Parts: sequence; structure tokens; C-alpha cells
Amino acid sequence: MAKNGRLTPDKWGPFGPPHNSLGHKGPWYYRDTEVVLVEFLTDEDYVLNIMPPELELYEPAMAFMVIETNHWTTIGPYSEVYNGILCTWKGELHAYVPGVYVTGEASQIIGREVYGFGKKRAHRIELIRHDTGEVEALMEVKPGDRALRALMNTQKNEPAEAVGTLPLIVLRIVPDAEGSDIPALAQLVSVTFSAKPLMGSDGKAEVFSGPGSLTFGCASDAELPVKQVVSCKYAHFNADLPYGKVLKTYTQKELEVITKARKG
Repeated sequence: MAKNGRLTPDKWGPFGPPHNSLGHKGPWYYRDTEVVLVEFLTDEDYVLNIMPPELELYEPAMAFMVIETNHWTTIGPYSEVYNGILCTWKGELHAYVPGVYVTGEASQIIGREVYGFGKKRAHRIELIRHDTGEVEALMEVKPGDRALRALMNTQKNEPAEAVGTLPLIVLRIVPDAEGSDIPALAQLVSVTFSAKPLMGSDGKAEVFSGPGSLTFGCASDAELPVKQVVSCKYAHFNADLPYGKVLKTYTQKELEVITKARKG
């Protein structure tokens, strides 16, 4: 007599493997996160080449780099680097995220599966507080490559509002399991990661600004041309990461046209 498996959909976990899910459903919570945030003018032609045509570039071409250490989250502690290119979606300001690096497995897989972030693993991401008042943020994709370095001097206390909230946009692509050049699914997905700066015992937000720099030691997905650093901030915050919103699902016809154009 044939015997069928018992793992019915009501027993599936939210992530693979379905019988023993890597993680739980969101939202996910972040506490005591340290971050260095660098805003800068970038190269218009460069960022247009890595941004979907449904998005309109904000002018002048602006971008930001986030280097953060998440000391405690409900998916485990990890560090992360990501960039954002300022753009508009149907007239509303967003940031398109082409490059992300993380140090944790759960954050990498959940970020890819839920939103489509192209997360890759980094060997090292670290924030270093120097006795000069400077904060240094480093990323090594491979040991010793110094793929990214931000250095800033914490000089001025800023209000909590100085750490703004901007919805992020990601191009989510699910490849075809049978090897077709046409993806099984392609979407533009938006998510808003709302950072709430911690307040010190003196009633002041733990947000500080000052002069700084952003340099790259080798090519990586995080690298964007830096024409001029506009601002640097260091902050401590708590945050909630909710589910996102699907802005656009590409039709089969659109995907066929895209694939045909790619082949030339």
C-alpha cells in the first residue's frame, strides 16, 4: 500500500527548509544598533546604469552608505553594509538599493526571500570608536581587502529627526528552476526600515554629525562613485523591520522583452 508524506501546507514554515524553518515570520525587531551614515553626491551616468527604468533619478544624483552593527535582533546579531540611490517612484521619494553585504546567515536569507535584497556575505564589518572622537567603519569582503572605509569625527549633537526614514526599493528576481533565461518572478518591492534614535540620560538623541570621508579599497557591490561627501552621522537606534509592499510585478510579456533585449 502506497504511503504519502504528511508535510501538508498547514505544517510548512515561513522559510526553508519547510519542516524546520530557518526563521520566524516578521516583523523583526532591532535593539541597540550602531550606525555610520554617509550621504554623498555620486555619478549620474553610473547610477542610471544600475537602476531600473521604472525609477526616476533624483537630481542632483545623491546616494548614501549605511554601515551598521546590529547588536541584538530577533534574527540574531549581525552587521550590514548597504547603499541607496535617491530616486522617485510615481513622484514619491525612495532609495533604490543595488548592493548589500551582511555577516549573518538568517539576515541574508530572510532579506533575499522576503524582499529580494541581493545580499552577499562579507568577511568583516566593524565600527571602531577611537579615543580621538572619530568613528571608523570598515568592511572587508575578503580578508584584508578593505573594500570600504568610512571615517568621521563626531562633533555636533543632532536631533532625532536628523536620522530620516526613507522607503527602500529593491528589484526582486526569482530565477526559473528549469533554467529559462526568463525569471519565474520579477518585482519591485518597497520596505521602510524605521530607525528611532536612542535618547541619552541627558534627554539628547544619540545622533552626532561631523566631517568625514568614504573610500573604497576594491570593487564591490557597495561601491558607488563619490564626488563629494555631503554629511556624515553616527547614531544609536532601535528599529522595527516590517513586511514590504509590492510596487510592480513584471508581466510575462515584459520579462520576455527584457530577456530578448539582453540577448541582443
